[in-house]
Amino acid sequence: MEEARKKLEKSLLIKNGRIIDGTGTASYQGDLLIKDDKIHEIGKDLKHEGVEAIIDAKGLVVAPGFIDIHSHLGFIHASRRHYEILKGWIYQGVTTLISGNCGMSPAPMNHHMKKDLDSYWNALLPREGIKHEWNTMAEYFKYLEKIGQVYNVGMLTGHNTLRTHVMDFAMRLPNEEEMAQMKQLLRESLQAGALGLSFGLAYIPGIFSNTEELIQLASVLKEFNPPLPLVGHVRGMFTKFYHEAVKEAIMIAEKNQVSLQVSHHAGGGLSRTRKLALKAINEAMKRGARIGHDNIPVPARRTTVLKIFPAWLFDGGHEKFFENLKNPTIQERAIEEILSFQPKWPPWENNYWLEKDFNESIILTGFKKSQNKPFNNKKLGEIAEIMKKEPIRALIQLVLEEHGEIFFFSGKPDDPMAEMYIMNLFRDPNCSVGTDIVGIDLEETPVPGAYGGFTKILGDFVREKNLISLEEAIRKMTSLPASQMQLEKRGKLEKGFHADIVIFDPEKVKCLATFENSRQLSVGIEYVIINGITVLENGEYNSERRPGKILKNSSMYIG
Repeated sequence: MEEARKKLEKSLLIKNGRIIDGTGTASYQGDLLIKDDKIHEIGKDLKHEGVEAIIDAKGLVVAPGFIDIHSHLGFIHASRRHYEILKGWIYQGVTTLISGNCGMSPAPMNHHMKKDLDSYWNALLPREGIKHEWNTMAEYFKYLEKIGQVYNVGMLTGHNTLRTHVMDFAMRLPNEEEMAQMKQLLRESLQAGALGLSFGLAYIPGIFSNTEELIQLASVLKEFNPPLPLVGHVRGMFTKFYHEAVKEAIMIAEKNQVSLQVSHHAGGGLSRTRKLALKAINEAMKRGARIGHDNIPVPARRTTVLKIFPAWLFDGGHEKFFENLKNPTIQERAIEEILSFQPKWPPWENNYWLEKDFNESIILTGFKKSQNKPFNNKKLGEIAEIMKKEPIRALIQLVLEEHGEIFFFSGKPDDPMAEMYIMNLFRDPNCSVGTDIVGIDLEETPVPGAYGGFTKILGDFVREKNLISLEEAIRKMTSLPASQMQLEKRGKLEKGFHADIVIFDPEKVKCLATFENSRQLSVGIEYVIINGITVLENGEYNSERRPGKILKNSSMYIG
Protein backbone atom coordinates (compact mmCIF):
# COMPACT_ATOMS: atom_id res chain seq x y z
CA MET A 1 0.00 0.00 0.00
CA GLU A 2 2.88 2.38 0.79
CA GLU A 3 4.45 1.66 -2.64
CA ALA A 4 1.15 2.39 -4.35
CA ARG A 5 0.91 5.67 -2.43
CA LYS A 6 4.41 6.71 -3.47
CA LYS A 7 3.62 6.17 -7.16
CA LEU A 8 0.84 8.75 -6.89
CA GLU A 9 3.04 11.47 -5.44
CA LYS A 10 3.85 14.26 -7.88
CA SER A 11 4.28 17.99 -8.17
CA LEU A 12 1.06 19.97 -8.25
CA LEU A 13 0.52 23.69 -8.78
CA ILE A 14 -2.67 25.33 -7.51
CA LYS A 15 -2.97 28.72 -9.21
CA ASN A 16 -5.21 31.80 -9.03
CA GLY A 17 -6.87 30.77 -5.75
CA ARG A 18 -8.13 32.79 -2.82
CA ILE A 19 -5.75 31.51 -0.19
CA ILE A 20 -6.98 31.26 3.41
CA ASP A 21 -4.01 29.95 5.35
CA GLY A 22 -5.79 28.71 8.51
CA THR A 23 -4.36 31.30 10.91
CA GLY A 24 -7.41 33.59 10.84
CA THR A 25 -5.62 36.33 8.89
CA ALA A 26 -7.16 37.90 5.80
CA SER A 27 -7.26 35.93 2.57
CA TYR A 28 -5.19 36.83 -0.50
CA GLN A 29 -4.86 35.78 -4.14
CA GLY A 30 -1.99 33.50 -4.92
CA ASP A 31 -0.53 30.21 -6.07
CA LEU A 32 0.60 27.18 -4.10
CA LEU A 33 3.13 24.56 -5.21
CA ILE A 34 3.13 21.03 -3.79
CA LYS A 35 6.09 18.69 -4.16
CA ASP A 36 5.74 15.15 -2.89
CA ASP A 37 3.63 15.42 0.30
CA LYS A 38 4.68 18.94 1.36
CA ILE A 39 3.82 22.53 0.53
CA HIS A 40 6.92 23.66 -1.37
CA GLU A 41 6.11 27.31 -2.09
CA ILE A 42 3.32 29.89 -1.78
CA GLY A 43 3.30 33.13 -3.74
CA LYS A 44 2.06 34.93 -6.81
CA ASP A 45 2.65 33.85 -10.40
CA LEU A 46 4.66 30.79 -9.46
CA LYS A 47 6.46 29.17 -12.37
CA HIS A 48 4.90 26.00 -13.64
CA GLU A 49 7.71 24.56 -15.78
CA GLY A 50 8.15 20.89 -14.93
CA VAL A 51 5.00 20.74 -12.81
CA GLU A 52 3.11 17.53 -13.50
CA ALA A 53 -0.40 18.83 -12.75
CA ILE A 54 -2.08 22.22 -12.47
CA ILE A 55 -5.36 23.16 -10.80
CA ASP A 56 -6.84 26.52 -11.79
CA ALA A 57 -8.58 27.67 -8.60
CA LYS A 58 -9.94 30.94 -9.99
CA GLY A 59 -13.04 31.90 -7.99
CA LEU A 60 -12.32 29.19 -5.42
CA VAL A 61 -10.95 29.18 -1.87
CA VAL A 62 -7.76 27.24 -1.15
CA ALA A 63 -7.51 26.27 2.54
CA PRO A 64 -5.87 23.70 4.80
CA GLY A 65 -7.73 20.40 4.93
CA PHE A 66 -10.28 20.34 7.72
CA ILE A 67 -9.66 18.44 10.96
CA ASP A 68 -12.53 16.62 12.67
CA ILE A 69 -11.39 16.76 16.29
CA HIS A 70 -14.08 14.42 17.67
CA SER A 71 -15.19 11.62 15.35
CA HIS A 72 -15.57 8.20 17.10
CA LEU A 73 -14.36 6.42 13.96
CA GLY A 74 -11.49 4.36 15.36
CA PHE A 75 -13.16 1.01 14.71
CA ILE A 76 -14.32 2.12 11.25
CA HIS A 77 -10.73 2.88 10.22
CA ALA A 78 -9.98 -0.81 10.84
CA SER A 79 -12.65 -1.89 8.35
CA ARG A 80 -11.58 -2.61 4.79
CA ARG A 81 -14.76 -0.73 3.83
CA HIS A 82 -13.68 2.48 5.57
CA TYR A 83 -13.23 4.35 2.27
CA GLU A 84 -16.93 3.73 1.53
CA ILE A 85 -18.31 4.24 5.05
CA LEU A 86 -16.47 7.55 5.52
CA LYS A 87 -17.20 9.01 2.09
CA GLY A 88 -19.25 11.87 3.55
CA TRP A 89 -16.21 13.48 5.18
CA ILE A 90 -14.34 13.84 1.87
CA TYR A 91 -17.25 15.87 0.48
CA GLN A 92 -16.97 18.16 3.51
CA GLY A 93 -13.26 18.87 2.89
CA VAL A 94 -12.03 16.84 5.86
CA THR A 95 -8.51 15.40 5.62
CA THR A 96 -7.83 14.38 9.25
CA LEU A 97 -10.01 12.44 11.68
CA ILE A 98 -9.30 12.37 15.43
CA SER A 99 -10.82 9.47 17.34
CA GLY A 100 -10.59 7.62 20.65
CA ASN A 101 -12.78 10.31 22.22
CA CYS A 102 -15.12 9.95 25.20
CA GLY A 103 -12.90 7.37 26.87
CA MET A 104 -13.31 4.74 24.14
CA SER A 105 -10.42 3.73 21.87
CA PRO A 106 -9.85 0.57 19.79
CA ALA A 107 -6.63 -0.16 21.67
CA PRO A 108 -5.13 -1.41 23.88
CA MET A 109 -7.48 -4.36 23.53
CA ASN A 110 -7.81 -7.15 26.08
CA HIS A 111 -9.52 -9.87 24.07
CA HIS A 112 -11.09 -11.34 27.21
CA MET A 113 -13.01 -8.07 27.57
CA LYS A 114 -13.69 -7.64 23.83
CA LYS A 115 -17.31 -8.83 24.06
CA ASP A 116 -18.19 -6.28 26.76
CA LEU A 117 -16.65 -3.41 24.78
CA ASP A 118 -18.13 -4.45 21.44
CA SER A 119 -21.62 -4.89 22.89
CA TYR A 120 -21.67 -1.69 24.94
CA TRP A 121 -20.23 0.35 22.05
CA ASN A 122 -21.83 -1.62 19.22
CA ALA A 123 -22.89 1.52 17.33
CA LEU A 124 -19.22 2.48 16.84
CA LEU A 125 -18.48 -0.68 14.85
CA PRO A 126 -18.88 -1.37 11.13
CA ARG A 127 -21.99 -3.45 10.57
CA GLU A 128 -19.96 -6.56 9.76
CA GLY A 129 -18.18 -6.27 13.12
CA ILE A 130 -14.45 -6.20 13.82
CA LYS A 131 -12.00 -9.06 14.29
CA HIS A 132 -9.61 -7.00 16.45
CA GLU A 133 -6.41 -8.14 14.77
CA TRP A 134 -4.33 -6.27 17.35
CA ASN A 135 -3.75 -5.96 21.07
CA THR A 136 -1.62 -2.87 21.60
CA MET A 137 -1.88 0.64 20.18
CA ALA A 138 1.31 0.03 18.21
CA GLU A 139 -0.24 -3.08 16.63
CA TYR A 140 -3.44 -1.16 15.87
CA PHE A 141 -1.47 1.52 14.04
CA LYS A 142 0.42 -1.11 12.05
CA TYR A 143 -2.87 -2.73 11.06
CA LEU A 144 -4.28 0.57 9.82
CA GLU A 145 -1.13 1.18 7.79
CA LYS A 146 -1.32 -2.35 6.35
CA ILE A 147 -4.84 -1.90 4.98
CA GLY A 148 -4.20 1.73 3.96
CA GLN A 149 -6.15 4.82 4.98
CA VAL A 150 -7.88 7.50 2.95
CA TYR A 151 -7.68 10.04 5.78
CA ASN A 152 -5.01 11.04 8.24
CA VAL A 153 -5.85 9.29 11.52
CA GLY A 154 -5.08 10.60 15.01
CA MET A 155 -5.96 8.43 18.01
CA LEU A 156 -6.46 9.17 21.69
CA THR A 157 -6.22 6.44 24.33
CA GLY A 158 -9.51 5.98 26.20
CA HIS A 159 -9.82 5.70 29.97
CA ASN A 160 -12.84 3.39 29.58
CA THR A 161 -10.81 1.08 27.38
CA LEU A 162 -7.93 1.03 29.85
CA ARG A 163 -10.23 0.40 32.82
CA THR A 164 -12.12 -2.37 31.03
CA HIS A 165 -8.83 -3.93 29.97
CA VAL A 166 -7.68 -4.16 33.61
CA MET A 167 -10.91 -4.30 35.67
CA ASP A 168 -13.73 -5.13 33.24
CA PHE A 169 -16.89 -3.26 34.41
CA ALA A 170 -16.09 -3.41 38.14
CA MET A 171 -18.03 -0.87 40.22
CA ARG A 172 -15.17 0.17 42.48
CA LEU A 173 -11.95 2.13 42.46
CA PRO A 174 -8.75 0.48 41.20
CA ASN A 175 -6.30 -0.92 43.70
CA GLU A 176 -2.62 0.00 43.54
CA GLU A 177 -1.71 -2.84 41.18
CA GLU A 178 -4.62 -2.10 38.83
CA MET A 179 -3.72 1.58 38.70
CA ALA A 180 -0.12 0.67 37.86
CA GLN A 181 -1.39 -1.57 35.03
CA MET A 182 -3.60 1.17 33.59
CA LYS A 183 -0.76 3.68 33.74
CA GLN A 184 1.61 1.29 31.99
CA LEU A 185 -0.92 0.56 29.24
CA LEU A 186 -1.43 4.29 28.74
CA ARG A 187 2.33 4.89 28.74
CA GLU A 188 2.87 2.23 26.07
CA SER A 189 0.05 3.64 23.94
CA LEU A 190 1.48 7.15 24.11
CA GLN A 191 4.96 5.85 23.30
CA ALA A 192 3.40 4.17 20.24
CA GLY A 193 2.09 7.56 19.12
CA ALA A 194 -1.37 8.06 20.65
CA LEU A 195 -2.13 11.77 20.91
CA GLY A 196 -3.34 11.91 24.51
CA LEU A 197 -5.79 10.54 27.07
CA SER A 198 -9.57 10.80 26.80
CA PHE A 199 -12.23 10.46 29.49
CA GLY A 200 -15.87 9.46 29.05
CA LEU A 201 -17.22 9.93 32.56
CA ALA A 202 -20.88 9.41 31.66
CA TYR A 203 -20.20 5.86 30.49
CA ILE A 204 -19.38 2.46 31.90
CA PRO A 205 -16.86 1.91 33.43
CA GLY A 206 -15.42 5.46 33.62
CA ILE A 207 -18.49 6.53 35.55
CA PHE A 208 -17.20 4.48 38.51
CA SER A 209 -14.05 6.60 38.85
CA ASN A 210 -13.45 9.47 41.24
CA THR A 211 -11.26 12.53 40.79
CA GLU A 212 -8.21 10.98 42.45
CA GLU A 213 -8.21 8.00 40.06
CA LEU A 214 -8.26 10.37 37.11
CA ILE A 215 -5.50 12.57 38.52
CA GLN A 216 -3.27 9.54 38.99
CA LEU A 217 -3.89 8.16 35.51
CA ALA A 218 -3.45 11.53 33.80
CA SER A 219 -0.05 11.94 35.49
CA VAL A 220 1.37 9.74 32.70
CA LEU A 221 0.75 12.61 30.25
CA LYS A 222 3.46 14.71 31.91
CA GLU A 223 6.03 11.95 31.42
CA PHE A 224 6.32 13.32 27.88
CA ASN A 225 7.92 16.54 26.68
CA PRO A 226 5.91 18.47 25.79
CA PRO A 227 3.13 16.98 27.96
CA LEU A 228 0.28 15.44 26.00
CA PRO A 229 -3.34 16.66 26.19
CA LEU A 230 -6.22 15.49 28.35
CA VAL A 231 -9.49 15.30 26.38
CA GLY A 232 -12.63 15.05 28.47
CA HIS A 233 -16.26 14.13 28.05
CA VAL A 234 -17.00 15.40 31.53
CA ARG A 235 -19.82 14.31 33.81
CA GLY A 236 -23.28 15.82 33.89
CA MET A 237 -23.68 17.46 30.51
CA PHE A 238 -26.96 19.36 30.31
CA THR A 239 -27.45 19.20 34.07
CA LYS A 240 -27.13 21.72 36.87
CA PHE A 241 -23.88 19.97 37.88
CA TYR A 242 -22.04 20.68 34.65
CA HIS A 243 -19.92 23.46 36.15
CA GLU A 244 -18.81 21.10 38.92
CA ALA A 245 -17.78 18.57 36.29
CA VAL A 246 -15.83 21.19 34.35
CA LYS A 247 -14.06 22.24 37.55
CA GLU A 248 -13.16 18.58 38.16
CA ALA A 249 -11.61 18.31 34.69
CA ILE A 250 -9.70 21.55 35.23
CA MET A 251 -8.36 20.24 38.54
CA ILE A 252 -7.11 17.03 36.88
CA ALA A 253 -5.34 19.02 34.17
CA GLU A 254 -3.86 21.62 36.52
CA LYS A 255 -2.59 19.02 38.99
CA ASN A 256 -0.66 17.44 36.16
CA GLN A 257 0.19 20.65 34.28
CA VAL A 258 -1.27 19.40 31.01
CA SER A 259 -3.62 21.02 28.53
CA LEU A 260 -7.35 20.27 28.65
CA GLN A 261 -9.77 19.85 25.76
CA VAL A 262 -13.43 19.86 26.85
CA SER A 263 -15.39 17.71 24.42
CA HIS A 264 -18.74 18.91 22.96
CA HIS A 265 -18.73 21.81 25.40
CA ALA A 266 -22.37 22.90 25.18
CA GLY A 267 -21.95 24.62 28.52
CA GLY A 268 -24.61 22.68 30.36
CA GLY A 269 -27.36 23.99 28.16
CA LEU A 270 -28.71 25.95 31.14
CA SER A 271 -27.82 29.63 31.24
CA ARG A 272 -26.74 29.78 34.90
CA THR A 273 -24.79 26.53 34.67
CA ARG A 274 -23.13 27.65 31.46
CA LYS A 275 -22.03 30.92 33.05
CA LEU A 276 -20.55 29.08 36.03
CA ALA A 277 -18.71 26.64 33.75
CA LEU A 278 -17.33 29.48 31.62
CA LYS A 279 -16.29 31.34 34.76
CA ALA A 280 -14.33 28.30 35.95
CA ILE A 281 -12.62 27.99 32.55
CA ASN A 282 -11.75 31.69 32.34
CA GLU A 283 -10.37 31.76 35.88
CA ALA A 284 -8.22 28.71 35.14
CA MET A 285 -6.91 30.28 31.95
CA LYS A 286 -5.94 33.39 33.89
CA ARG A 287 -3.91 31.07 36.15
CA GLY A 288 -2.11 29.82 33.07
CA ALA A 289 -4.13 26.70 32.27
CA ARG A 290 -4.39 25.77 28.58
CA ILE A 291 -8.03 24.94 27.87
CA GLY A 292 -9.75 24.44 24.55
CA HIS A 293 -13.05 22.90 23.57
CA ASP A 294 -15.03 21.70 20.60
CA ASN A 295 -18.62 21.44 19.55
CA ILE A 296 -20.97 19.76 17.10
CA PRO A 297 -22.66 21.84 14.38
CA VAL A 298 -25.90 19.82 14.69
CA PRO A 299 -28.18 20.40 17.75
CA ALA A 300 -28.67 16.72 18.52
CA ARG A 301 -26.64 14.21 20.50
CA ARG A 302 -26.62 10.46 20.13
CA THR A 303 -25.28 7.73 22.36
CA THR A 304 -25.90 4.21 23.64
CA VAL A 305 -29.32 3.61 25.18
CA LEU A 306 -27.54 1.78 28.01
CA LYS A 307 -26.53 5.17 29.40
CA ILE A 308 -30.14 5.61 30.58
CA PHE A 309 -29.86 2.78 33.11
CA PRO A 310 -28.39 2.81 36.64
CA ALA A 311 -24.64 2.20 36.54
CA TRP A 312 -24.74 -0.46 39.28
CA LEU A 313 -26.60 -2.81 36.92
CA PHE A 314 -23.30 -3.26 35.04
CA ASP A 315 -21.18 -4.26 38.02
CA GLY A 316 -19.71 -7.61 36.95
CA GLY A 317 -19.83 -7.04 33.21
CA HIS A 318 -22.10 -6.44 30.26
CA GLU A 319 -23.88 -9.81 30.50
CA LYS A 320 -24.48 -9.20 34.20
CA PHE A 321 -26.47 -6.12 33.18
CA PHE A 322 -28.94 -8.27 31.22
CA GLU A 323 -29.11 -10.84 33.98
CA ASN A 324 -29.95 -8.06 36.44
CA LEU A 325 -32.50 -6.44 34.16
CA LYS A 326 -34.37 -9.72 33.68
CA ASN A 327 -34.72 -10.15 37.45
CA PRO A 328 -38.17 -8.69 38.35
CA THR A 329 -37.09 -7.35 41.75
CA ILE A 330 -33.94 -5.69 40.40
CA GLN A 331 -35.85 -4.37 37.40
CA GLU A 332 -38.38 -2.62 39.63
CA ARG A 333 -35.57 -1.06 41.66
CA ALA A 334 -33.94 0.17 38.44
CA ILE A 335 -37.23 1.66 37.19
CA GLU A 336 -37.72 3.47 40.49
CA GLU A 337 -34.25 5.00 40.23
CA ILE A 338 -34.65 6.00 36.59
CA LEU A 339 -37.91 7.78 37.33
CA SER A 340 -37.30 9.19 40.79
CA PHE A 341 -33.65 9.36 41.88
CA GLN A 342 -32.39 12.89 42.54
CA PRO A 343 -28.72 13.27 41.53
CA LYS A 344 -26.17 14.91 43.83
CA TRP A 345 -22.53 15.90 43.52
CA PRO A 346 -20.19 14.03 43.72
CA PRO A 347 -21.83 11.22 41.78
CA TRP A 348 -19.43 8.49 42.97
CA GLU A 349 -20.93 8.98 46.44
CA ASN A 350 -24.53 9.07 45.15
CA ASN A 351 -25.24 6.00 43.01
CA TYR A 352 -23.22 7.50 40.12
CA TRP A 353 -26.21 9.41 38.74
CA LEU A 354 -25.95 12.88 37.27
CA GLU A 355 -27.59 12.74 33.86
CA LYS A 356 -31.20 11.57 33.76
CA ASP A 357 -31.71 10.93 30.05
CA PHE A 358 -34.99 9.07 30.22
CA ASN A 359 -37.98 10.83 28.70
CA GLU A 360 -40.65 10.04 26.13
CA SER A 361 -39.14 12.39 23.53
CA ILE A 362 -35.86 10.53 22.98
CA ILE A 363 -35.60 9.04 19.50
CA LEU A 364 -34.52 5.40 19.31
CA THR A 365 -32.54 3.93 16.43
CA GLY A 366 -30.25 1.07 15.48
CA PHE A 367 -32.87 -1.70 15.72
CA LYS A 368 -31.83 -4.94 14.02
CA LYS A 369 -34.64 -7.37 14.91
CA SER A 370 -37.19 -7.47 12.10
CA GLN A 371 -40.14 -6.91 14.47
CA ASN A 372 -38.46 -3.78 15.86
CA LYS A 373 -37.11 -2.17 12.68
CA PRO A 374 -40.33 -0.15 12.17
CA PHE A 375 -39.43 1.67 15.43
CA ASN A 376 -36.22 3.13 13.96
CA ASN A 377 -36.11 6.92 14.38
CA LYS A 378 -39.34 7.11 16.33
CA LYS A 379 -39.83 8.78 19.70
CA LEU A 380 -40.04 6.47 22.69
CA GLY A 381 -43.51 7.80 23.51
CA GLU A 382 -44.80 6.82 20.05
CA ILE A 383 -43.21 3.38 20.30
CA ALA A 384 -44.73 2.82 23.75
CA GLU A 385 -48.19 3.63 22.39
CA ILE A 386 -47.75 1.09 19.60
CA MET A 387 -46.51 -1.51 22.10
CA LYS A 388 -49.31 -0.58 24.55
CA LYS A 389 -46.83 -0.29 27.40
CA GLU A 390 -45.54 2.36 29.77
CA PRO A 391 -42.55 4.06 28.10
CA ILE A 392 -40.02 2.75 30.64
CA ARG A 393 -41.28 -0.83 30.29
CA ALA A 394 -41.34 -0.54 26.51
CA LEU A 395 -37.73 0.62 26.62
CA ILE A 396 -36.66 -2.28 28.84
CA GLN A 397 -38.36 -4.82 26.58
CA LEU A 398 -36.59 -3.38 23.52
CA VAL A 399 -33.22 -3.28 25.26
CA LEU A 400 -33.57 -6.95 26.20
CA GLU A 401 -34.75 -7.98 22.72
CA GLU A 402 -31.93 -6.07 21.01
CA HIS A 403 -29.34 -7.05 23.63
CA GLY A 404 -28.72 -3.37 24.32
CA GLU A 405 -27.41 -2.67 20.84
CA ILE A 406 -29.57 0.36 20.13
CA PHE A 407 -28.96 4.01 20.83
CA PHE A 408 -30.88 7.23 21.18
CA PHE A 409 -30.98 10.79 19.94
CA SER A 410 -31.96 13.79 21.97
CA GLY A 411 -32.00 17.47 21.17
CA LYS A 412 -33.77 19.43 18.46
CA PRO A 413 -32.38 18.55 15.03
CA ASP A 414 -33.34 20.92 12.20
CA ASP A 415 -34.87 23.32 14.76
CA PRO A 416 -33.95 26.99 13.98
CA MET A 417 -33.82 28.08 17.65
CA ALA A 418 -31.63 25.14 18.66
CA GLU A 419 -29.35 25.78 15.70
CA MET A 420 -29.00 29.43 16.72
CA TYR A 421 -27.84 28.27 20.16
CA ILE A 422 -25.22 26.05 18.53
CA MET A 423 -24.12 28.91 16.27
CA ASN A 424 -23.55 31.14 19.28
CA LEU A 425 -21.35 28.48 20.90
CA PHE A 426 -19.10 28.59 17.84
CA ARG A 427 -18.40 32.28 18.38
CA ASP A 428 -15.98 31.33 21.15
CA PRO A 429 -12.42 31.71 19.76
CA ASN A 430 -11.31 28.44 21.44
CA CYS A 431 -14.11 26.32 19.93
CA SER A 432 -13.08 23.84 17.23
CA VAL A 433 -15.31 21.49 15.22
CA GLY A 434 -16.16 17.80 15.68
CA THR A 435 -18.89 15.58 14.28
CA ASP A 436 -19.21 13.15 17.24
CA ILE A 437 -20.76 10.45 15.05
CA VAL A 438 -22.33 7.27 16.41
CA GLY A 439 -23.95 4.74 14.08
CA ILE A 440 -22.33 5.81 10.82
CA ASP A 441 -22.64 2.31 9.30
CA LEU A 442 -26.24 1.68 10.33
CA GLU A 443 -28.23 2.57 7.22
CA GLU A 444 -31.46 3.75 8.87
CA THR A 445 -29.65 5.94 11.38
CA PRO A 446 -29.69 9.74 10.87
CA VAL A 447 -26.12 11.09 10.80
CA PRO A 448 -26.34 14.58 9.24
CA GLY A 449 -23.04 15.67 10.79
CA ALA A 450 -21.20 12.91 8.92
CA TYR A 451 -22.34 14.41 5.63
CA GLY A 452 -22.46 18.11 6.35
CA GLY A 453 -21.12 19.32 9.71
CA PHE A 454 -18.27 21.36 8.25
CA THR A 455 -20.12 22.51 5.14
CA LYS A 456 -23.02 23.60 7.36
CA ILE A 457 -20.65 26.05 9.04
CA LEU A 458 -19.29 27.33 5.72
CA GLY A 459 -22.65 27.62 3.99
CA ASP A 460 -25.03 28.44 6.81
CA PHE A 461 -23.06 29.99 9.67
CA VAL A 462 -20.70 32.00 7.43
CA ARG A 463 -22.32 32.77 4.07
CA GLU A 464 -26.03 32.83 4.93
CA LYS A 465 -26.04 34.15 8.51
CA ASN A 466 -22.69 35.99 8.59
CA LEU A 467 -22.07 34.69 12.10
CA ILE A 468 -18.28 34.65 11.74
CA SER A 469 -15.85 35.44 8.95
CA LEU A 470 -14.78 32.75 6.52
CA GLU A 471 -11.18 33.14 7.69
CA GLU A 472 -12.19 32.59 11.32
CA ALA A 473 -14.38 29.60 10.47
CA ILE A 474 -11.49 27.95 8.65
CA ARG A 475 -9.13 28.66 11.56
CA LYS A 476 -11.56 26.77 13.82
CA MET A 477 -11.43 23.79 11.43
CA THR A 478 -7.67 23.75 10.84
CA SER A 479 -4.95 25.41 12.90
CA LEU A 480 -7.02 25.53 16.09
CA PRO A 481 -7.69 21.75 16.32
CA ALA A 482 -4.14 21.06 15.12
CA SER A 483 -2.86 23.13 18.04
CA GLN A 484 -5.29 21.55 20.52
CA MET A 485 -4.16 18.05 19.51
CA GLN A 486 -0.51 19.12 19.12
CA LEU A 487 -0.32 17.95 15.51
CA GLU A 488 3.00 18.74 13.88
CA LYS A 489 3.01 20.73 10.63
CA ARG A 490 -0.72 20.36 10.02
CA GLY A 491 -3.57 22.84 9.89
CA LYS A 492 -1.90 25.73 8.01
CA LEU A 493 -0.92 26.60 4.48
CA GLU A 494 2.73 27.24 5.13
CA LYS A 495 5.94 26.25 3.40
CA GLY A 496 7.17 22.89 4.70
CA PHE A 497 3.76 21.87 6.10
CA HIS A 498 2.07 18.68 4.94
CA ALA A 499 -0.04 19.20 1.84
CA ASP A 500 -3.52 18.60 3.27
CA ILE A 501 -5.64 20.99 1.23
CA VAL A 502 -9.27 21.64 0.38
CA ILE A 503 -10.44 23.78 -2.53
CA PHE A 504 -14.06 24.90 -2.53
CA ASP A 505 -16.54 27.35 -4.02
CA PRO A 506 -17.53 29.77 -1.22
CA GLU A 507 -20.75 30.69 -3.04
CA LYS A 508 -21.89 27.10 -3.55
CA VAL A 509 -20.58 25.13 -0.57
CA LYS A 510 -23.56 23.78 1.29
CA CYS A 511 -24.78 21.03 3.60
CA LEU A 512 -27.73 19.16 2.09
CA ALA A 513 -28.11 16.65 4.91
CA THR A 514 -31.04 16.95 7.32
CA PHE A 515 -32.22 14.73 10.15
CA GLU A 516 -34.96 13.37 7.90
CA ASN A 517 -32.65 12.82 4.91
CA SER A 518 -29.20 12.72 6.41
CA ARG A 519 -27.09 10.80 3.89
CA GLN A 520 -26.90 13.49 1.23
CA LEU A 521 -23.40 14.50 0.16
CA SER A 522 -22.42 18.14 0.55
CA VAL A 523 -21.89 20.29 -2.53
CA GLY A 524 -19.31 22.95 -3.32
CA ILE A 525 -16.15 21.07 -2.31
CA GLU A 526 -14.21 20.72 -5.56
CA TYR A 527 -10.83 19.25 -4.56
CA VAL A 528 -9.46 17.45 -1.53
CA ILE A 529 -5.72 16.76 -1.35
CA ILE A 530 -4.26 14.59 1.41
CA ASN A 531 -0.48 14.47 1.83
CA GLY A 532 -0.07 15.79 -1.71
CA ILE A 533 -2.41 13.25 -3.33
CA THR A 534 -5.74 14.31 -4.82
CA VAL A 535 -8.65 12.17 -3.60
CA LEU A 536 -11.47 14.47 -4.73
CA GLU A 537 -11.09 16.08 -8.15
CA ASN A 538 -13.77 18.27 -9.72
CA GLY A 539 -16.18 16.86 -7.16
CA GLU A 540 -15.37 13.22 -8.04
CA TYR A 541 -14.07 10.93 -5.27
CA ASN A 542 -11.26 8.50 -6.12
CA SER A 543 -11.80 5.90 -3.40
CA GLU A 544 -8.89 3.72 -4.56
CA ARG A 545 -6.29 6.15 -3.25
CA ARG A 546 -4.97 5.71 0.29
CA PRO A 547 -2.76 8.73 1.06
CA GLY A 548 -3.68 8.96 4.77
CA LYS A 549 -1.05 8.71 7.49
CA ILE A 550 -1.18 7.80 11.16
CA LEU A 551 -0.57 11.07 12.99
CA LYS A 552 1.53 10.29 16.04
CA ASN A 553 2.50 12.60 18.86
CA SER A 554 5.94 14.15 18.49
CA SER A 555 6.65 14.36 22.24
CA MET A 556 9.71 12.76 23.78
CA TYR A 557 9.28 10.30 26.62
CA ILE A 558 11.23 11.60 29.62
CA GLY A 559 9.78 9.32 32.34
